This record gives sequence, C-alpha cells and structure tokens, in this order.
Amino acid sequence: MTNTSADLRALNSQDAAKLLYSNIGAACLITLASSSVLAFGFANPEIHLIKQAWWLCMLVVSTLRFVDGLYWRRVIKPQQDFDGDAAQVRFGIGCIATAILWTTLPILTFSYVNLLEFSVMIIVLSSMAAGGQSVLAANARISISYALILLVPISILGVISEEDYRVMLGGLGLVFSIGLVFTYSKAVQFTLDSINTRNMNMAMSEQLRQEKQQLDKVNQELSDAYDKLNVVNNTLEEQVSKRTEKIAQLSYLDPLTQLMNRKAFTQSLSKLAARAEQSNSELALLFIDLDGFKKINDTMGHQVGDSVLQEVTRRISAFSDDNKIGRWTGDEFLVALPYSDAPTAKAIASAIITSISQAISVNNNSVHLGATVGIAMCPEHSTEATELIQFADLVMSEQKVTPDRTPVIFSNELQQRVIDTQTILEGLQQATVRRQLYLCYQPIVSAKDTSSCAFEALLRWDFDGRFIGPDQFIPLAEKSGLIKEMGAWVLNRACMDASQWQYAHDAAVSVNVSIIQLMDDSFIRALDNALRSSGLAPERLHLEITESIFVDNKIKIKQQLEAIQARKVHVSIDDFGTGYSSLSQLQTLSVNQVKIDKSFIDNMHNNGEAIIRATLFIASELNCKTVAEGVETLEQALALKAMGVDYLQGFYFAKPMRNEQLIEWQNPITDTTASSAQAK
Repeated sequence: MTNTSADLRALNSQDAAKLLYSNIGAACLITLASSSVLAFGFANPEIHLIKQAWWLCMLVVSTLRFVDGLYWRRVIKPQQDFDGDAAQVRFGIGCIATAILWTTLPILTFSYVNLLEFSVMIIVLSSMAAGGQSVLAANARISISYALILLVPISILGVISEEDYRVMLGGLGLVFSIGLVFTYSKAVQFTLDSINTRNMNMAMSEQLRQEKQQLDKVNQELSDAYDKLNVVNNTLEEQVSKRTEKIAQLSYLDPLTQLMNRKAFTQSLSKLAARAEQSNSELALLFIDLDGFKKINDTMGHQVGDSVLQEVTRRISAFSDDNKIGRWTGDEFLVALPYSDAPTAKAIASAIITSISQAISVNNNSVHLGATVGIAMCPEHSTEATELIQFADLVMSEQKVTPDRTPVIFSNELQQRVIDTQTILEGLQQATVRRQLYLCYQPIVSAKDTSSCAFEALLRWDFDGRFIGPDQFIPLAEKSGLIKEMGAWVLNRACMDASQWQYAHDAAVSVNVSIIQLMDDSFIRALDNALRSSGLAPERLHLEITESIFVDNKIKIKQQLEAIQARKVHVSIDDFGTGYSSLSQLQTLSVNQVKIDKSFIDNMHNNGEAIIRATLFIASELNCKTVAEGVETLEQALALKAMGVDYLQGFYFAKPMRNEQLIEWQNPITDTTASSAQAK
C-alpha cells in the first residue's frame, strides 16, 4: 500500500462510511419508536389521518434504510476496496430523507397541536438532533444538515407564531440548533482527524513492515553482507522511531513558537489544577493578548510577524517554565503559575507586559507591542481547565476595550456584567419583532438662516420600560451580527418617515451606516428596497459613515460607495478628524459632506478652532459641504457660522425627537389651530 494522498483519502472515506453505518439498525429502531410516540401518543381526530400517513412514510423510509444497512453489512463492507464516497452519499440520502420526514410532521400539524404536543415535538426533534452527534460525526454535511433540518423549520414556526410559549420554544430551538452546528463541527473535525491520523499511522506501519520484509529477503540472498544489512536495519528503525517521535511532538507543539498548543496546554493545565486542589495550594492562569500585532502583520508582512511572535515567546518564557506556557491563537498566550497567589500573579503579569512593551528589533526595524492580561485563580474561581481559560479570556476581553492595561483578576461582578450583557443581547434579538426600537430625529439647520435642511435618524431602544443607550446595544448588535437586520429596519423606517414629511418635504434624512452593513454584499439591495418601497427621492437620503472605516478593505469600501453615489444618494463622513482617512482617499471617493466631531466644537477655545479651520479648508478643496455637530450654545453657533461652516446640529437648535414630535416641531401652528377648532 502506497501512502499517497489519494489512497489516504479513499481509506478515510471508507472509514467514515463504516462509522456512519455502524449504528444504522439502532437508529432506525429509535426513529420508529420516537415517530410512533408522536403519531399515536396524542389523540387528535383532526390530524389523525395525517399522522398515520406520516408514520407509514417514516416506516417505509426506515425499512429502506434498514435494508440498505443489511446490504452494506453483507455486500459492501466485506469488499476490500469499496467506494466510500458513494456509500456516504447513499447513507446521507436516507438520513436526510428521515430528517425531512421528521420536520414534515410539525409543519403539517403546527396549527392543530397543543402546548404539550408541541413541546414533545420540540423535545423529540432536539433529542434526535443531539443524539445524531456521535452517530453522524464522520460527515460534516450530513450531520449539520440533519440537525438544521430537524430543528430550524419547527423553531421558525414557533418564533413567528403569535403564542408566547411557541415563540419561546422556537427561540430555544434556534439557539440549540446553532449550538449543535458548532458542536457537530468540532465533533466532525475531531472524528475525521482521528481517522486520518489512524490511517496515516497504519500506512507508516505497513511501509515499515514492507521495508523489513525487503531487508529480510536481502539478508537471505546476501548472507555474506548480513552484518552490513543489520546496521542498515538498525539505522532505519532509529529513523522511523525519530519520525514517530517527531509526529507526536508536532501534534502537541505549536510549530512556530515550540510552545504547547491548545490541546496540550489544556491537558497540562488540568493536571496542574488537580494537583493544586489536592495540595490545597493556589494556581494562577494568565491569558495574554498582544496589542497592535495585527497592524504589524498587515503593514510589515507575516514573516516579520512570525519573528515578533518568536521574540515575544522568549520574553514570556523568562517568567515561567516552557512546559507551563502555551500558544492559544495567533497572538494569544497562556501561562500557568503554580503556587502563585493573586498579588504574585498580578506582579508577574505586570512584568510580562513591561517586557513585551520593550522595543523589538526585526530586520533593522524597531516594532512596539503592548499586551493585555486577564487572570483566573484556581481553586477560587474554578478547578476545571476549560473554565479557568474561559474566565481569564473573559476578563482579558473586558479589559482590552478600556485604555487601562493593568492586569485584572476575574471576579463574580465581571461575570454578572457578562450575564447582564447576555440578557440585553437576548432582548435585542427580539427588539424588532416586539416593536421596542424606534427612531428619533435631530434637525440639521443651515448656518445662514437656521432653516431645517436635514434630520439625522437616531436609533433608540425601550427594553420593557428600560432605556438602553445606543452606545451599549449597537456594539452588541455589531458583534452578534444583528446590526444587518437592524440597519435595514432603520433605513426603511427613516426613508418611510421622510417621504411623509409635509412641512419639510425637501429636507433630507441622514442615516448612520455601520462598517459591517457597508461591507455586506446585500447592503446595496437593501438600499434599493428602502428607496423603492418609500418612494423617497435618492437625493434626500444621506448615509453617514465613520472615518475609521477607511483602514479596512479599501477596495471593497470604494466599490460600495461608488454604487451608493451612482444612485444619487449622498455620502457624509461622520466624526471627521478623529479617524485615519487620508486626503487622497477622500478625493478618490468624492464624498458629499464631512461632519466635524463634537469634541472639536467643545474645544474651540483651544486647539479645536485650528482643526475646524483646517477641516473647512480640506472640505473646500474637495468641494464638500460641512456640518458641525454638538452645537450647544449661541456663541458656538455664531463662531462656526463666521468660520464658514455650512450646516449646524446640536441641542441648541433641538434635541432628538420622535417623528410625531418632529411634525409638531416643524409646524407648531398645527396644535394652536387644532385647539382653537376644539374650543369652537
């Protein structure tokens, strides 16, 4: 047997097929038993015939699968060289057919089942989906498709229903299905890696056996050269032993830094934690994340980045033994400190940060890094390795978003904040459906005559009577991916409102766009839908983007902005002067407006005025209009007008207000007229 990639793939495919078919009999029996419970366990005359027909279909499919299993066991499996891919396809057809039948019953009977029966359906389908993890772990497409087909349709039906218990169960089903996808992915990866490693080892063993047979044959034919061949044989065995040892090392060591990889470090940490618990001593775990490493990789290349990581490894290793340090991801490291209390751990962490912060010389270049460190203690916080890593990672992530780089130890208060954040995130997922989101509008007035030229749409959230600020929920929406759905809603609502403004029918509406929205391929389609459904003239829509987006994927952003401007929609740069854009980029993109950040308005008496005047000069050169935001006093308004700012926005003119309040603000006579009419 030759150890070619094609042979290895064929063996892996055959082994995967064997794993899939190994439990097909039990799977069919469980399927029939579970389907019988759903078909005959609840008396409901309205859907009795539907259930019987469905059960008969399940019986037919299960019988066919069972026959296929017998055919596999008696005909296909005994063959030395069978088509593993074809066997997996045949098994997958039966498995997916079963999944489709499973999800058909809830769809057909959704409107007729009660709470108990619907709950049983959810539980049975969830159990079937979870139970398939070990059985289907040899094929990613089959396992993930099986879980999603089982859970997603019934969960979506529950979520879009009008009954609270179905919505809740449907939501739990969706969350569970997402969790299963990640679990299945890891299980499949682990299973396929195990199969591949096993077959590689078998191939190596077979190769060694053949080589030994060849040596024995040579020894028999050339007995006079026995001593020489014996030396060659010993040398060959030593090389094979070294090769096997090297493979074992590679499976536990990070190839770049020669530190323990994730798997090896987790195992080592488990042993250290158990030892600390037994000896009633303390163990500290440091989670180290490098600050600024991505910029080095992007600007100087991965070769320089690798050299930097190797130097960082040497610096971290100075504070602990190599067998207690691991590389977690690209620029994340873990350090275990046995017999270290909290003050000692913080002191060592501070020393590591100081060491990493020292200049690193690579190819005659001096680069600078920072580091953020989170600390978890054993046994105070946990005795489980995975939990300790999770807690240390959590406190590191929380600290990373602050300017403070002092090492922080995990606490219950932090965990509670995370729980609160999760509660807000879960509420945010339902905010649009529950109509808790609404828009407020703040006028943007002409600096010449204070007439309203545009209104900025600002998203607000009333979370069951609790106001959640956008600075709190927008980052969560971006991180969770909800920003796309929310952004589309804001765009549609703002365009619809603006199209109905009777007393400001020429005024534009300004909508903030997240970088995640802008980079999404479906954004332009969402923009077209909003304009088409509202009937708003494209010239009356302004999209505000932050200046900092120009540091990412410039080509993609340029394409998106060109598509926006091709529709005659205006583009404004928000928070101008606080980001990283260059004049060449602004000139290439031909934006319509720049918004001067509030921080410069507040600081006009110091350096702010110089920056404002510089911005006005740049805008004039690029033929852009200017908007000063955060204007709160008459003095500021007059000064900005004198400097030549085109438009003003701020509390001095009006605070953000709902659409109905905006209508009254635009036409205050309406209320007086209505009151007079009522008096008459």
